[in-house]
Amino acid sequence: MRPPIRSSRRTSAVPLEPLFAVLGAVLLAVAIALPSLAGERTAIEIKRFKFAQESIEVPAGTTVVWSNGDGIEHSVTQGVPGDQGGAFDSGLMTKGRSYEQTFTQPGEYPYFCKRHEFMTGVVKVVRTN
Repeated sequence: MRPPIRSSRRTSAVPLEPLFAVLGAVLLAVAIALPSLAGERTAIEIKRFKFAQESIEVPAGTTVVWSNGDGIEHSVTQGVPGDQGGAFDSGLMTKGRSYEQTFTQPGEYPYFCKRHEFMTGVVKVVRTN
């Protein structure tokens, strides 16, 4: 008969409850924060030589997506005709293409189509609480 094997390692019981409590608190905080971190999305269609919504108001963190539904090229260029602001520019988009811009800072962001300067719009970004 063999003698019992004795381990020289000592094991100490580490209470797992505090660890699980901290982990649970972290996961809850992440779950609460994710919707605000992800932000909202708003779509603007370009059709018949106009932006579907010429003026929109969105909370900071929102991503605006412009989609070209016309058979001709359009752009979404920040600024006003003759004075491009430079904050964003989609370049010329063909039919079916889209461009997105995330607005993180409150303010008014006018935009226009470089090819058809009569096409204008504005995104008004408001502070989130």
